[in-house]
Amino acid sequence: MKTFSKKEIILSLSLIVLVFILCNPFNIFMTSMMHMLVLGFLVAVVGLFAGLVVHESINDEREKEHRDRAGRVGYSSGLIVVVFGIVFQALSHENIDGWLLITLIVMVLTKIISRAYSRRFR
Repeated sequence: MKTFSKKEIILSLSLIVLVFILCNPFNIFMTSMMHMLVLGFLVAVVGLFAGLVVHESINDEREKEHRDRAGRVGYSSGLIVVVFGIVFQALSHENIDGWLLITLIVMVLTKIISRAYSRRFR
């Protein structure tokens, strides 16, 4: 049974540390606007690299099943977080952040379109 590779662990930890520094939850860091811009860029690059570029090789059906299950869990988790954010903002009587709504629409439409494409050309 294969465990996490060093690449996966390093990317995950890097993304967590960069997001923590970017959010600065306890006002530990005194960042300038330039530092925030660079950190935001780094978070975007590492996040895109970890999510899109890094992929594993599939040797058998079991590994394909695990990859597909991880994709479903990741999609479901993202959907739950986005919907929770929308509900929270709606209940707090604030304007709902447009990025949450756009993210929800893109996630759902992409899933529907990709499933229709898979059924049509399968």
